[in-house]
Amino acid sequence: MTVDQTKHLQLESTYLDDYRSAIRSKTIPWDGFARSELLTSQQAKQLSELEGATVRKRVEKVLSEEHAEAYASTLFDLLSKKMPQERSDIKKYILVLISDLLDHGEFAQRVLAKDPHTTLNALVEYVDSSDEIVKLLSLYNAVYLLIQPGIQSNVEPSVVIRVFEELNALVDATSFNLKFFALELISDLLAVKPYRPIYWQSHSKFIPNLFQNLNGHIAHNSTESIQFQYKILLSLWLLTFNHKVLVDFSKYYLSETLSLLSLAKSSIKEKIVRLVVSIFINLTSIPANEAINLHNLKYLILMGDILPTLSNLKERKWSDEELIEDLDVLYNSVQDVYSQLTSFDEYLQELDSKQFKNSPVHSNDEFFMDNLEKFQDNNYKVFKQLLKLLDVPHMEPKSLVLVLGDIGRILKLDPKSIEILSKVDKKHTIMDLLNHKNSEVRYQALKATQFIVSQTF
Repeated sequence: MTVDQTKHLQLESTYLDDYRSAIRSKTIPWDGFARSELLTSQQAKQLSELEGATVRKRVEKVLSEEHAEAYASTLFDLLSKKMPQERSDIKKYILVLISDLLDHGEFAQRVLAKDPHTTLNALVEYVDSSDEIVKLLSLYNAVYLLIQPGIQSNVEPSVVIRVFEELNALVDATSFNLKFFALELISDLLAVKPYRPIYWQSHSKFIPNLFQNLNGHIAHNSTESIQFQYKILLSLWLLTFNHKVLVDFSKYYLSETLSLLSLAKSSIKEKIVRLVVSIFINLTSIPANEAINLHNLKYLILMGDILPTLSNLKERKWSDEELIEDLDVLYNSVQDVYSQLTSFDEYLQELDSKQFKNSPVHSNDEFFMDNLEKFQDNNYKVFKQLLKLLDVPHMEPKSLVLVLGDIGRILKLDPKSIEILSKVDKKHTIMDLLNHKNSEVRYQALKATQFIVSQTF
């Protein structure tokens, strides 16, 4: 890696800068620490010579041909050395100096050329520190090294996942500043392709946290909230360039993406809408997965009502030609599928999502007569799927009313469905609902029970 190839880590958040400035300005008694044998007299002399100098002068001295090797050795020797808790100021000073040096490609190049893994491990050692400043500085420096081309291809996945886990914990913090700091570093790491599958290994912990934080800021249009939204969307967007992520995302998080539609409708920022649209394009154009693409499009149409949203977005004035093109692409894909949808497609989508809406099909006897064979196909696969909804915990009474009503209509039309009901042991489940606290649920359970009794005797 050459100096020109060095990637620079530039955070919008000034939260860490305030800490760094305070630490730089603090006078540290290096000679006294040497007498206490916390460091050698030579190390104390080296660090004392930097006292009072500007950041630029410190960096110039440390990186000079005459001193570079010795300073690098001192910094990482002290970083890896166990210090008393009350002497955390030594660690903080070293970590700040390393962060200043990393801003200069020459230092990153020198460190990575010598022993990148030992250096990285020394930094990662403190990412879970109970001292917030030590933790943040360690995470910043570790990420700075991780994004460099010289280390990406052979870094230990366990190191990367440890950094991701600590950043995820910060996203879960109560402080907005800590959340935003972590989100910036996560998106910087996900910009590196080899780290995306590593992050995805723990998607069940990480992705819900991203959506929860995004949902908490959807209604806000302050500058801070917009940048917060953007960093989360950027991470999600970067992940959707990985094929396995797209397939898994479609399986586990499609319902969460509906909040992105709400964000696109309300956002005043073009860059937010651009990322949302691009995420949906990636989710509906997965290579060699036409069935998943079709499923995702149907879901967005039937559960997210995406078509009116896209129509509204297309009517707005945009300066970004790429966004205009992407909107056309997504709108055409959605329109093509929408034009071929049937009422049974809508019904299946509700079944898959376990979210019954009070749509006309549930009160339309003709719908069930016309589609009875589809409920019977493949050994009553769809009917069994409907019966499984009775096991959904804490289902809303209004949804349970619709489920019981649909079951009753099929029992009325098809005597054999009673046998299926018995085989999957749902007779008693329906009868138990005769004692439900909601009167409408009790009524529909009674009607279904009457069909069972009339067909049995």
